[in-house]
Amino acid sequence: MDEYAVIITPDAEVELNELDDYITFELLAPDTAVKYIAFIRHELASLSYMPRRYKLYEVEPWYSRGVRQMIVRNFSAFYTVLEDYNEVYIQNIIYNKRDIPQILHDLYGDELN
Repeated sequence: MDEYAVIITPDAEVELNELDDYITFELLAPDTAVKYIAFIRHELASLSYMPRRYKLYEVEPWYSRGVRQMIVRNFSAFYTVLEDYNEVYIQNIIYNKRDIPQILHDLYGDELN
């Protein structure tokens, strides 16, 4: 079984940092923030084996581009698998109760044309 390198993109890192800040400073729970972010990172790292075990995100154009969705607690991690390089790219981490299709469109709308 091949092992994949899991790469968290700068956008996803920013989203993780924002989540950490929110839990630490808004909810005033820094210990919880550390544990929560560590858990998410652990789950993302698990994509190093069998990264295709999560289904493709069923909204176009992401579906035809091979973007997959992994749900981790209350968040969705969106990622692509590059088989030729044995790499997994974590692109975004978005809170599940938000309007995910709209957020993705806002983030990547100019790239869709």
